[in-house]
Amino acid sequence: MEKLIRHWTEGYGAQYNPVRGEALQRVRIRSTVGEMIEDASAKGKPFVVGTSSRERKGRSITYREFHQFVQKGKDHSLILFGTGWGLAGEVVDLCDKMLVPVQGGGDYNHLSLRVAMGIILDRIFGRRGG
Repeated sequence: MEKLIRHWTEGYGAQYNPVRGEALQRVRIRSTVGEMIEDASAKGKPFVVGTSSRERKGRSITYREFHQFVQKGKDHSLILFGTGWGLAGEVVDLCDKMLVPVQGGGDYNHLSLRVAMGIILDRIFGRRGG
């Protein structure tokens, strides 16, 4: 990760696409999710939301609800995206809520992380707002 960030902030990538480097300058690498939450807690405990390809009854939050929470601007939040088999159980336990899964038209419910992140972030922060 450090090598990738350096490429876009200091290396050839910084000249090729300075906007990407500007965004990656904000990235902070931590060893654990707990450390990441602790770092974010300098501004007060963040509202931690996880993602999953399956719904977690009783812990779910819709994109619209999360968008409204973010719009209030009173608290800050952290969205955790899982890869492959999803977030580990101990990471899910650290989440205050879990976003409802992105649903397709059939029973198969798997998207690449890049695609899922794009859809989810658009649903939360897009012009329609959830």
